[in-house]
Order: sequence, then C-alpha cells, then structure tokens
Amino acid sequence: MKSAILAALLVAVALPAQAQQAKPPAAKPAPATTGSTDKAGADKSIGVAPVLGSSGTLGVPPPAAGLLPSADELLKSGRALTDEGEGDLAFGAFQRGLYLTAFQIAMSRAQRGDGVSATLVGRLYAEGLGVKQSDKAAAAWYQQGALGGDPNAQLALGLLYLDGRGLKKDRAKAADAFEQAAEWNEPQALYNLGLLYLDGTARPRDAEKAASLFSKSAGQGNIDAQFALAQLYAEGEGVLLDDGISTMWMAKAAKSGHADAAVEYGIRLFNGIGTKKDIIAAAGWFQRAAEAGNAVGQNRYARILASGMGADPDPVAAAKWHLIAEKRGAKDEWLDEFVEKLPENERKAAEIAAERWPAGH
Repeated sequence: MKSAILAALLVAVALPAQAQQAKPPAAKPAPATTGSTDKAGADKSIGVAPVLGSSGTLGVPPPAAGLLPSADELLKSGRALTDEGEGDLAFGAFQRGLYLTAFQIAMSRAQRGDGVSATLVGRLYAEGLGVKQSDKAAAAWYQQGALGGDPNAQLALGLLYLDGRGLKKDRAKAADAFEQAAEWNEPQALYNLGLLYLDGTARPRDAEKAASLFSKSAGQGNIDAQFALAQLYAEGEGVLLDDGISTMWMAKAAKSGHADAAVEYGIRLFNGIGTKKDIIAAAGWFQRAAEAGNAVGQNRYARILASGMGADPDPVAAAKWHLIAEKRGAKDEWLDEFVEKLPENERKAAEIAAERWPAGH
C-alpha cells in the first residue's frame, strides 16, 4: 500500500496566479512609497506590453538575486510586503497573459523585498513566460520568495530541490522547504511532507505524522491527500483501521475527480466495505474511471459489462474496454477467454471501437 501511495506523488504543481491561498498572520507593513517606475509600476503598461518571443528574452536575474537558502534560513523566514494594490497589477497582467508587464512590475516589487512578487518572477522564469526559461533563475527567485515568507515559493523551492532542477537535488532541503510552507497550512506542502515522513528518507519514518499531515491537507480539499489518507485507514497504518472512515475519504477523492480513488470506491461499493453494498453504483464509478483513462477502472468496467452484474450485459462494450485496458497493461485471462468466445462480428466491432477510443467512445 505504501508504495502505491508514493508511486504517483511528489509531482510539481502549478502555482496559483494569485498569492497564498489563505492570509497568514503577522504580515510586515508595506513601505511608505510605491516605488513605481516607468518600466514597472505605471498603470498604462497594463494591456499594452508585448510578450517576448524567442528572439527577445531577459535572461537570468542578476547576482543580487542571492544564493539559495540554507534550511536554517528557510525556518527563520519572515513574511512578504502587504501593499496589495501594486501587487495586484502584476497578477492582473499575468492573468491577462501580459507576461512581460507582469515581470516588470513584479521585479520592481521583488527587488524591494516582497516575497509574493519574487514568487511570481520565479514562476515566469520556471515556465518561460515572457522571459527566457531558466530553472536556475526560477530557483533563485523562489528562494527570495521563500525567504520573504511566501508559502507558494517555499512549496515551489521544495519541488525544485526534490527534482534537482535549477539546483542540486536534496531531499532533506526539500523537506525543510515543505515544512516551512506547511506551517502556513499550504495543502500541497502538507501532503508532500507527509509523503516524506511515510517514505522515511528525508525524515525519520513516522506513519502517524504522515497521517496527521494528510488529514490537514485532505481537510482543505487536496484529493491526493484524501486518497492517501483513505489508504492509511484501510490498512491501519498511522491510524486505527477503520473501513468506514477509509471509504468516506475515498468517496470524497473520487467525487473530486481522482481516478484511482474512483476505482477503489467502486470496489468498496461492490463488496460492501465500509458502506452499504451497491453494485449499480459501483458500476457507475468503474465507468467514470474507465472513461478517465484508468486501466484498472477499464478492466473492472469490462467485467461488469461482461457479467451483467451492476449493469446490463454488453459483450461488445465489455470486449472493447478489455482491449483498451490490456493495451495499458491490465491483463485479465478471464476476459481473454470471454472475448475469444464472442462471434467474429462482435469481436471485430469491439476491436474497431477500441482503436477509435477515446475519440469514438
């Protein structure tokens, strides 16, 4: 189970275009002046600045961007400036696709110590939006955002440490960065930190700590954390074994679009684990997972359609989903025999339907 949780995790996520999701306490006061310049702060730049293409780029930040932080520096970081009006100009430009304008405004603000704006500069470099793509530059500016106390920057920096992009790979520093963002209840950071505690490499293995972090993240709607927490309750790892609670979290993740959770929830409905048995509802969840491209869901839905348990039997559709699942690595000897026994015209129809999926499903 643990390997199943870890296999799909610790992936980079797009940072929100706006600042942190929830306003943390004790923000530093903004400076008295706005510091607008003709290049960065003028309202007239919104809506007119071009996005630089490959022939015109701004390169990497100057040496003043600073060195990458130590773990101690991350843990001592403060908060960003709070002059929301000027910051909103940069995010407004970003949301309109005016990336160079966003860069100019955010850079001016970042150079005055605003962590949130430094994070935006880092994202522009990370994604190559309006500037030359550079993981090294992104890491440097995410560092500035992290030291300025922005949890989005701390999360992003942790992911760069984890992957070794733009800086040397270091799981311990990744954990430090996630831990700092987790102090502000950043849901993805809580989740990633929980994975590291479950993995037991960058942090001592502690399933109870992992479960606690997953719970905090899941409560904020993180579907990966909901799925991971459901699996911990299913096996009693770090928490008391409880099929009812496991099924509850599995259902939440499934209803929010987690394909693996949809399969597991369907299995629980089909077998009556932690919930009332309902094979018709189970078939519906297998169908959702199948149509979302989940190979296990495709296999389970094929069995439903072949057996007629939970849905009307449909041999051609059953064969179709089996062929699709098999191509994605979900082998099933029982369904192989089922397909072999079909009349030739039905097998051919299933093969054509499988080849056309998803466009023709």
